[in-house]
Amino acid sequence: MKVIFLDVDGVLNSQDLFERCGEELVPIDEENIKCLKKIVDATGAKIVLSSSWRYGWAQHSDEVQDWCQLLVDTLARYQMKIIDKTAYFSSGRREDEIKDWLEQCEENIENFVILDDGPYEWHRHGYDKFWVKTDFCTGGLKEEHVQKAIAILNKQPFWKFWKRK
Repeated sequence: MKVIFLDVDGVLNSQDLFERCGEELVPIDEENIKCLKKIVDATGAKIVLSSSWRYGWAQHSDEVQDWCQLLVDTLARYQMKIIDKTAYFSSGRREDEIKDWLEQCEENIENFVILDDGPYEWHRHGYDKFWVKTDFCTGGLKEEHVQKAIAILNKQPFWKFWKRK
């Protein structure tokens, strides 16, 4: 299985979008959703929410709070869904939360990518090679990020090239 660890603020939305929307619900940029869809379509990856938006789900439940329903509904319009969420650690170290999810996952993880604008310590677990850095101030997820994410997710691990005789 290929996995996209998805942040929302700074990936699916941006400063410009917040300014244009004013007091409305926290926005999701449809253009950024289309970019995410390109990644999913090109790789078959599943989405795991690593964003602080994961707090919008009731603990131990699939019940979604109203402000997160926008994300669920927008993803669904593009035939995408969140399959899981990373756990919350009080340290706030997103890289540790992703590491924990990968260790707990019962499926074989072929590859993963982290879509995030946050300057976490990705290098601590070697995740900097899997991180596609977006920017809240410049529009979030864009075409250049799409190509990088697809390349990471579709890269063959080196052991796939080595065959025993």
